[in-house]
This record gives sequence, C-alpha cells and structure tokens, in this order.
Amino acid sequence: MAKKLLPFFIILIIAFIAIGDSLTFFPKPVKEASVKSRTFVIGLWPKWLRPRNTNEGREKDIENLDKQK
Repeated sequence: MAKKLLPFFIILIIAFIAIGDSLTFFPKPVKEASVKSRTFVIGLWPKWLRPRNTNEGREKDIENLDKQK
C-alpha cells in the first residue's frame, strides 16, 4: 500500500515546491515555506551547472561594432 502511494507523495511535494506560493488558498506561512524550500533546492544545484548567458559574446560584439561606427 505504501509503495503505491509513494509516487503520489513525491509528485505532491514537487508541485508544492514549484507552485505552492502562487496558490491563493494557502496561508502566508505555507507560501513562505514553499519559497524557502525552493531556494534551498536551487541552492543545492552546483554553480558550474547553472545556466549561462549564451548571448553575452554576441552582445559584446554588437557593442564593439556600435563603438566603431
């Protein structure tokens, strides 16, 4: 019985972390718990795996071209 409910609880926890603060029927402390748990989970992600600005080089090239004109 418990093994059948485990995926449901995992999905419920992920949904709470992802959108718990945007649901209006939750009281404020519950919404704050959702935000804190989201920042904790994001903080576990290594810095070298975080997304980078892939357009940064292009933006610098465009600025250099604008300066040359």
